[in-house]
Amino acid sequence: MNAEINEILQRDLSVKARAEALNALGKRYADRQDTEAAILCWEKSVECYGKPGFAQAQLMKAYNAKRRACSQAGDGAGVEHYSVKIDALMQQSKDAIRYGF
Repeated sequence: MNAEINEILQRDLSVKARAEALNALGKRYADRQDTEAAILCWEKSVECYGKPGFAQAQLMKAYNAKRRACSQAGDGAGVEHYSVKIDALMQQSKDAIRYGF
């Protein structure tokens, strides 16, 4: 895992503040076209906070972009991998809305 992510996770922050810090770091990575690091930040944010919001929206965009790139490259395993991630993210969002997680 990335040292910057670890540093945020080690800080004595509230859950919401930790998620916001991870989201901001993910945005900086995305702005630098480092999609893998951005995805990792947003996945950690979702693990910390778990509620629908910025991280889920950004992950959905990133996963769709990765799935599209895999499809264009003929990488069926990659398409399946990101399709599963998208489905899980959608289910998590539905559960959060339905059950108030």
